[in-house]
Amino acid sequence: MKAITVSGLILLAFASAAYAATMTAEQMKSELVGHPIHWKSKTQSGVTTYKPDGTIEATVEGDKTTYKGTWSIKDNKMCEKFDKEKCATITSLGGKKYSKGAGTFTVE
Repeated sequence: MKAITVSGLILLAFASAAYAATMTAEQMKSELVGHPIHWKSKTQSGVTTYKPDGTIEATVEGDKTTYKGTWSIKDNKMCEKFDKEKCATITSLGGKKYSKGAGTFTVE
């Protein structure tokens, strides 16, 4: 029974890795821009929208402020600028689920 369980876990690990793929600039534009993105990190959650005009709006759960900034894509990384620009690779996890840094998000 242990051999079946271990081999099942190994197969699941390979299947999960097969679905994870770093997104290209074109994929980010078509799949993320213009759609509400529900995100969750270790300490916070909220909703972000990358607008087609290059602006970004974000809300954080429990905070009534709407944060506004700009976004761009550089070297296949999504860059957000509120005060200071930060860029990160986005990985597609399959379906409408993605990861960025230590967080995950779902696109509506």
